[in-house]
Amino acid sequence: MPPGGSRRSPSAVTAFLACLLTVLFAFALTAASDPSLFGLSSSGDGIHPALPADAASAPLAQPAPAPSGAGGYRLLEVQDDGSGRPVRWDPCRPIHYVIRPDGAPPGGERALHQAIARVEQVTGLRFSYDGQTRETPRRDRPTIDFARYGNRWSPVLVAWTDPDEYPAMTGYAGLGGPDTVAGRRPGHRRYVSGVVLLNRRHLSEVILWDDGMARLNAVVLHEFGHLVGLDHVTDQSQLMYKQPAAHPNGFEDGDRRGLALLSGGPCFRDY
Repeated sequence: MPPGGSRRSPSAVTAFLACLLTVLFAFALTAASDPSLFGLSSSGDGIHPALPADAASAPLAQPAPAPSGAGGYRLLEVQDDGSGRPVRWDPCRPIHYVIRPDGAPPGGERALHQAIARVEQVTGLRFSYDGQTRETPRRDRPTIDFARYGNRWSPVLVAWTDPDEYPAMTGYAGLGGPDTVAGRRPGHRRYVSGVVLLNRRHLSEVILWDDGMARLNAVVLHEFGHLVGLDHVTDQSQLMYKQPAAHPNGFEDGDRRGLALLSGGPCFRDY
C-alpha cells in the first residue's frame, strides 16, 4: 500500500495493467552473474591503493550462525587456486558506499537501510556510508576513480536509474554485483567495489501494488545479496532465485548458508 492512505479499487483498465505488470515483474528482476551488464571485471593491472586507515586487524563483527542443512545457494566466484573457496569481501574493513538518490520511489530509502542492516547482521560485514553522489551509472565504471573519490577503491555505487539512462537495465528491476581484484598470489582474489542499480521507473510502479513494499524490499535485498557474492539459484523458495517473490524473512536458509561461506575469514593486509 502507498504510504499515508489506501488506494482505490482498480478500474478494469487498471486491473489489466496490474496483471500485465505482475507478469512483467516475473521477467524484470536481476542478472548479476553477467558482469558485462554493469561493466565490472577483475583488475589485473597491478594498481592498488594503500591499506586504508579503517582496516582493522580482525573481523569487525561476527556473522550470524548458518542454518543447518546443505546447499540452496550458488557463489558468484571462487578462488583461482583450485581450492573452491569463495571470493569474498575483507571482513576487517567496512564496505564504503555512496547513494545517487534521484528518482527513488516512496519507501526506497528505507528499503536500502533495511537491506544493508540485514546483510550486516547475517554476514558480520560492515558498511560505511560516504554520502550522496552525482555519479552516473556506466558500464566502464573504474575500480579506482582518482578524480571523484581519490586514491582508494571506488565506493559501492547505489543508484536509482532506468533504461533511458542505463540501457543495460532494460528488462530488469535491478542489477548488482561486486568488482574483483587479483591478489598478489593465487587464492587471494577479493571484492573491493561494486554496484547496486535499481530500476526507478519499474519500482515506482511496483510500489503502488498492494504488496509493493514487500516486492521492493525483495528486489533491493536480492541485489545486495549479489553485491556480497551470491549468484542466482534454481530453488524458487530462496530469495536469490532469479525471479524472486516477496520474502517476509528476507534471506532464506539456503541463501544464508551461502552467505555464511562469504562471511568472516582472514583479513587482507597487502592492500
